[in-house]
Amino acid sequence: AYAMSDSYILRGEECTSSAEIDALYDLAFKEFTKAVSEKGVRHYRAQIDAAIRYIALHLHEKITLEAVAEAVKISPCHLSRIFKQDTGISLVDFVQQERIEAAKHMLIYSDFTMAAISQYLYFSTQSYFIRIFKKYVGMTPGQYRMHYREEDEW
Repeated sequence: AYAMSDSYILRGEECTSSAEIDALYDLAFKEFTKAVSEKGVRHYRAQIDAAIRYIALHLHEKITLEAVAEAVKISPCHLSRIFKQDTGISLVDFVQQERIEAAKHMLIYSDFTMAAISQYLYFSTQSYFIRIFKKYVGMTPGQYRMHYREEDEW
C-alpha cells in the first residue's frame, strides 16, 4: 500500500488538469481494491502483525531480523520461529517479496530507473535486484515494465 501510494503521489504531481486527477483517482481506487482482495484478510498473532507493519514502513532501509525483533519486543529466535509458523515463509523471504511487490508498482507507475528502484528498496546491487525480481516474478524488471506498460496502452 505504501509503495502504491508513493507511485500515485508521484503520478499525481504530473497531472495538469482535474480530469487527469479524477482518472488517476479512479485507477488508484481500483488498484487498491484489487490488491486488498488479492491479499485477503489474514489473521496473525499481534507480534507478527507488528512485524509486518514494521517491514512495510522500512522497505527502503536495511531490515534485519534483529531490528524487527527489537521493534516488536521479542527475541530474534522467537520471532523467526513464529513468523514462519504464521506466514509459512521466513522473514527474509517475506521482506524480499514485499520489496518485489513495491518494485512492481514502481516499474509500472514511475519512470525511475532500475538502479534507482534497486537502491530505494535497499537491494545490495542492481544485479541482485534483477536476480531476486526474476526469481519471484519470472521475468526481469525491464521485461516486466515493458509488458505492463504495453498492457496499459490498450
